[in-house]
Amino acid sequence: MKERYTSPNVSLEAILRWQFSKLFKKSSTPTTSLPILSHSDLPDGEYVLWMGHATLWMRLRETTVVIDPVLGNLPLYRRHTPLPVPKNRLHSDIILITHAHYDHYDKASTLFLLEQNPETIIIAPDGFWRYLRGKIDRERCFELEWWESVMIGGLFITLAPAKHWSNRTQIDRNKALWGGYIIQNATHTIYHSGDTAYGEHFKEIGERFSIDEAFLPIGAYLPREIMSHFHISPLEALKATEDLGAKTLIPIHYGTFKLADDSLNEPIEWFEELITSPYPFKPRILNIGEIYRFNTTSTFKST
Repeated sequence: MKERYTSPNVSLEAILRWQFSKLFKKSSTPTTSLPILSHSDLPDGEYVLWMGHATLWMRLRETTVVIDPVLGNLPLYRRHTPLPVPKNRLHSDIILITHAHYDHYDKASTLFLLEQNPETIIIAPDGFWRYLRGKIDRERCFELEWWESVMIGGLFITLAPAKHWSNRTQIDRNKALWGGYIIQNATHTIYHSGDTAYGEHFKEIGERFSIDEAFLPIGAYLPREIMSHFHISPLEALKATEDLGAKTLIPIHYGTFKLADDSLNEPIEWFEELITSPYPFKPRILNIGEIYRFNTTSTFKST
């Protein structure tokens, strides 16, 4: 099964050719016109708040969850949009980490949140404990295989497969698993895919779960001859949502870090063009910092 969900290695020649071609292109400082909605604190009630890139803050009933917290700059990459909520007002009961790449597992951000709430639970893919050893008690870090679930804080959380890979150095490639998360309670089902290429896993997830909101990445998709193995484009995100059978698609993973050849605004501009055509689900664009409130009806399904 793992081979089906593992991105193929891209040849060193292809990567060097890509990087060499960039030497002849005029570079400029990345800019974005994306609006930022700022708040003095986390909201009350149930919500999802997009913090930029792949970071989601959410509250379901009395449990606060953050997915892939990245609260500042990354090694070699500057954050181009501010946090919409002051860092010292952020806290979480549960941290979900999709994989070990630096733009999804930012160690400094995770340690900061553990300092804010020493009782925080971390859920991560199998093998991830190697990156947290000595930073959190072992019994408060749950490692999951694909399709494994854990019930915490009234939430049923499942690690779903993604077509990607995981590493932080040149010697730990795929030593830890990667994936996305299904977060459920009695009234709602949310899906965050993590990083992923397009693949058959979307249909498999849709067969197992009735998804209300799918948060899917649309950025860092160029050049396609390389990035198509790792990330979906805006067009593929729409196709993936149809495969999932989700009710609502909310695009993320754009506008914050310049990780590939597409500009900060390019993914959402293409997405906006695409959704002028009808789809069997609701596309919903959030501004960074926008508070998303849930519908009140949902169907709980899991196998």
